[in-house]
Amino acid sequence: MSDAATEKSMAPKRQRMMDMVLFIGGLKEESAIPPSKVNEEIENLKRDIAPLTESILEFPDAYLGEFMGVAQRTRMIEEIHNPSILTEAVASLESALTKINSESVSGLLGLLTDSLNHTKGTDEAPKEGAAGDIEAILKILPELVDKIDSIIGEYEETARSSAEAATIELTSLIDTLENLTSDMGSDPDTTLGGFQKLGAKTRYGPFLRAAAQLKRGKREGRIDDELFLQLLTANLLTELLRGVIMYILNKMGSRTVPQLGELMKTHTSKVQKVIVSMFERGEVEMVGLDGDSPVFARVMTETPGTTLVLKQIIQQLRGILGSLDESLRTSTESILGALDRHLERLLLLGAYEEASLAEPLNELREHTDSATEAVLSTPTSDTSEELQLLVSAGLEAFTRFRLKITLEKGPNLVSDTNVYGEKLDPEVYKTMMDSYLDNELERGTMLILIRELGAMNAKDLAEKTKIPQDRVFSHLLRMKRDELLLLAGEEHGYVLYDVPRTLSEAEIATKTVSDLALQLASARVELESVLGDFKAENIGTLATSLEAFSKARDKLETVTVKGSVIAESVLKGVEDKVKSAVAMTYRTRAKLPSTRPKVTIEELMDVDVPSVLEEYRSQVGYAPLLGFGTIEWEQSKCLGCKSCEIDCPEDAIELKPVIDVQEFFELSEESMKNLPVNKALFYQTVRSLATKKPVGRIKLANEAPGFGTIEVDLWLCVGCRTCVRRCPGPENGALELVLKWNLPEVVKQITSET
Repeated sequence: MSDAATEKSMAPKRQRMMDMVLFIGGLKEESAIPPSKVNEEIENLKRDIAPLTESILEFPDAYLGEFMGVAQRTRMIEEIHNPSILTEAVASLESALTKINSESVSGLLGLLTDSLNHTKGTDEAPKEGAAGDIEAILKILPELVDKIDSIIGEYEETARSSAEAATIELTSLIDTLENLTSDMGSDPDTTLGGFQKLGAKTRYGPFLRAAAQLKRGKREGRIDDELFLQLLTANLLTELLRGVIMYILNKMGSRTVPQLGELMKTHTSKVQKVIVSMFERGEVEMVGLDGDSPVFARVMTETPGTTLVLKQIIQQLRGILGSLDESLRTSTESILGALDRHLERLLLLGAYEEASLAEPLNELREHTDSATEAVLSTPTSDTSEELQLLVSAGLEAFTRFRLKITLEKGPNLVSDTNVYGEKLDPEVYKTMMDSYLDNELERGTMLILIRELGAMNAKDLAEKTKIPQDRVFSHLLRMKRDELLLLAGEEHGYVLYDVPRTLSEAEIATKTVSDLALQLASARVELESVLGDFKAENIGTLATSLEAFSKARDKLETVTVKGSVIAESVLKGVEDKVKSAVAMTYRTRAKLPSTRPKVTIEELMDVDVPSVLEEYRSQVGYAPLLGFGTIEWEQSKCLGCKSCEIDCPEDAIELKPVIDVQEFFELSEESMKNLPVNKALFYQTVRSLATKKPVGRIKLANEAPGFGTIEVDLWLCVGCRTCVRRCPGPENGALELVLKWNLPEVVKQITSET
């Protein structure tokens, strides 16, 4: 096992997981002190960290006290315009007070609670003239648009500086690549070694794996010299070029094919071919045009919230355009043109620091909402009066406007003919309208709740809105597709959804400090408990609590107000002490012998992940990976779309061009109904034409979109659940993470590959 394991590159998460399994199984040989020396070692540790723990325990109160003082002096809390930030911060501080008694936590809680109550009172107070004069509102927008233009200009200048710095390293990389490819046939092994060194700089995963496989195949005699040279000059070189392109897009921003060709000193036809393959893999996307040339950028896992907010503002302004008089329409069209250009520039930038753009964008969104309110308050028809009843249901401004358009334009579909001389049946129209209005009302209500209360899951939304959970889930998926919602993590196994938010410096500071206050309260309780009754078996808990203090201190160092770090002297004063305490604890833990009996690898089957993690955490001090296991695939729900393969961050899952025909005959009629019509029809056709039930699998010469067999590399899979979340299959999808792990199966897979 060791030879195979050391040869195959291991993901860092997987390495930590293997360490855990070996430790729990008693398979890991450790340099440990004799059991008779354990108590002495524990006493030494207790004596050494005693002078440090007092300062460590006092540091959170000292920091929060200074934070509260800064917040009061700068009136920072008044800059928080997002009620959900205050709500979540208050909840975190209240939870912290249930664990510890702290004057600084109580004081900060009082400050935030007063601000939250004031915000709610302001929201509930009647707003006279909320709609306002639309002309006065729209006159404010150009100044904000210019401010946004200036900030984006600063982003672009920063990106240019980064690109210039990366150009030097890229030039060296390309020169080395040219030297290696000029004479590949004379010494292929040396060329492969040179490629791998370049791959370490580009850090492109598919190349690194392909290079390791090629090297191992040559060494083990499975690949002869002729095939080795062919794979090196074709497959591996192409993977390396993909890595170079990804390096350029990461370091230097979006580029056209001619620009990439010039930077890489490679003919554009070759670059074009490589770009197309990366586009098919879902690694790059077209984000604009430079003249007639498409501009390509790397596909980001998450679009910046400010980009999404700007996109929504543009959609909203475009929606009210038709309700403005000619003079206002002209000026608004000019504003829209500028915002469209700003959006295009942000898309070209890709990732950027959002904080400086948050304030003007939030202000722009507020004025755009007010403009929409003003348009809605203008009476236009009897149908619009009906709309005002819907407005009171609490829909957001842009959603209300969609309903306004629908209610005003919809009757024309029944009374007037279209270009084909057809009219919509009134009964059909009524049914459509009832369904449409219900959906819009439900989605609007959900958006209001999420915006005010923060990220929520389908279960909580169903409870608060009394909408059936399946409909809630359907609405969430639709709104995510329309970029009205974003994924915001998980809670108790449920996916959390949130609206795009642009947090200001004050909001980021308040959220970070309140979250860490709760974490530090829990860590303080654990640390005081361990120090009160210090035993060898509690050393893992000691390490965990000290590590929590250390990480919180590091994170608080990034919290700023008006550009300055808060309580810098407090953070500097505790830095060396907490890091020393952590280091001493881990050194002592490493010396303690394992008390578990040794077991064989074969006995480590169906390891119960949650219980093992908890046991490992108590003994070692941290749980290396919260959420790994075995991915199970259900063919009857698989659409063959490759979403799992494209999105897997470890390249651990793949749709193989292999069809298990006998499974076609095992599918139930219920399963067939949930599949796309064309796929279900294909299965039914195969079943009806077969003269006997087939046995075995069919390996296809080429890939067949929509068909194949999912295979998971147990060695690379780290159980992140990305594939499970991305699967668009019927019901809950075709993939499921089972919290069991089988070490012998991993060993079997590794040895079969070698």
